[in-house]
Amino acid sequence: MLQIVIDDKNTLYRKGMEILLEQIFLREEGELVEFLPLTEDHVATADVIVKSVEPGESYICNPVLRDRKAVSLLIGIYEGAGNPYFGELPLCVNNMVFINRAESLSKTRALIVRGWENSALSASKNIIRNCQRCLHRTLSPQQVKVAAHFYSGHNPEETALDLQLNVKTVCAHKRMIMTKFNLYSDCELLHFLNGLKKQQLMPNEFSECLAGR
Repeated sequence: MLQIVIDDKNTLYRKGMEILLEQIFLREEGELVEFLPLTEDHVATADVIVKSVEPGESYICNPVLRDRKAVSLLIGIYEGAGNPYFGELPLCVNNMVFINRAESLSKTRALIVRGWENSALSASKNIIRNCQRCLHRTLSPQQVKVAAHFYSGHNPEETALDLQLNVKTVCAHKRMIMTKFNLYSDCELLHFLNGLKKQQLMPNEFSECLAGR
């Protein structure tokens, strides 16, 4: 029986994805499927993981996904017209299949089938996700402070005054953060920082900076 984990707050989309995956694996592949919520234990044994991804989320360390099965299919559901990623991704998500939430049913099906075929081809590979060699992206100490001020609602002038920096320097740090994590707007930046705050990282420097303000 195939174990499938779906983590998506959009109930209608999640139900539609369940129906589609049943059609692909049960009716066409003859495999029984079981749908499970996203937990560390379920991720470790799941054959397919479907997870909504916020802008920039795919570039940071994700401890829950790190210990998934080497041959599991990881599907990232994203919104918006922007390219969801560029460059190398962290080892925990480096073979993620990205699907736009507005994509057509036929294209979504094709991407899932192709991703499943590719995951089967990797069955003979000994995949080890070594965090020490991972290329996940992080905020510099100064970027953490600037980001914490932005997240707290401070404008560049207030941030510059509090951190004893030039306003242009504050704006430059903000631009570097957005470029580093492929973010296109202040709204995307806020969503990214909200997700970063909740990340199960040890230590989570951004969350600690917010708590200490």
